Amino acid sequence: MRSSTISQQRNLPIRYTCLQVSGDPARDLLKSLAAKLYSLPEMHPYFIHAKLDFSAFGLGVSLENAIPLTDIENAIELMLMEIKKRQKRLLITIDEVTNCEYIRIFSSSFQIFLRHDYPIFLLMTGLYENIYALQNEKSLTLLYRAPKIILEPLNYTAIRKQYMDIFGLNVDAAGEMTALTKGYPFAFQVLGYLFWENQNAASIDQILPEYDQYLEEYVYEKIWSELSELDRKVLITMAESGETKVKNIRKQLGMKSELFSVYRDRLKRKGILDTRKYGEVSFILPRFAEFIKMQTIE
Repeated sequence: MRSSTISQQRNLPIRYTCLQVSGDPARDLLKSLAAKLYSLPEMHPYFIHAKLDFSAFGLGVSLENAIPLTDIENAIELMLMEIKKRQKRLLITIDEVTNCEYIRIFSSSFQIFLRHDYPIFLLMTGLYENIYALQNEKSLTLLYRAPKIILEPLNYTAIRKQYMDIFGLNVDAAGEMTALTKGYPFAFQVLGYLFWENQNAASIDQILPEYDQYLEEYVYEKIWSELSELDRKVLITMAESGETKVKNIRKQLGMKSELFSVYRDRLKRKGILDTRKYGEVSFILPRFAEFIKMQTIE
């Protein structure tokens, strides 16, 4: 469940001040951006003074002696011109992006805004597989070239210290809890919450059933439902055998190297497998092997 970040920016003089707006990938991003730009208190008076008539988009009212704008991309460009003129720059943030039509249309327009040298920045975050699918759209070369940051698991030492400080645990007990999270942020939060709610428990093992239930209901059921039959077969073989050596897993599956590589890479992009160690694969998600075993029980 690692997420990735895509960002694209222009070098700008330090004298510029920054504006920031957020976008919802489930909505028409261009219309949403236009509405949010128009309502910015720092810029709204300048848009009115420039006689920019956005009434066709339901923004403001018709202005006398102004030609109504009917193209949303052109309307945003005119607002960006005003932003640039006022020595401001704009940061747009979009969370949980997917390879959907709204994102593709917005990204295409963003490329145009950049070509005109408008002071605009874009920061998008999402799951690795969604970023991967989006950047490989042939028309969106901007996203392919943009810098990306792969978010790694949380630092184990930092997690352990948090558990020690909050719950007054010794190093060994906090270390045991930390290992159960595998650095996964959601697991770190959930396990801490459950430990706080069950501080009279004799051991951490008494909390595990409820911990597994949270992971299953909020994360793992969704992941499992989106996997193909062969994806699941690979994972079930790994979970039941406890094997991490690629050659041994392939042997159990009766799968050729080329085919296994395809599924290994797919499961890596989905944030399920860690492939960093040569010749080996392992589960990234905490107690995912235990979850898989439960799925095979009839």
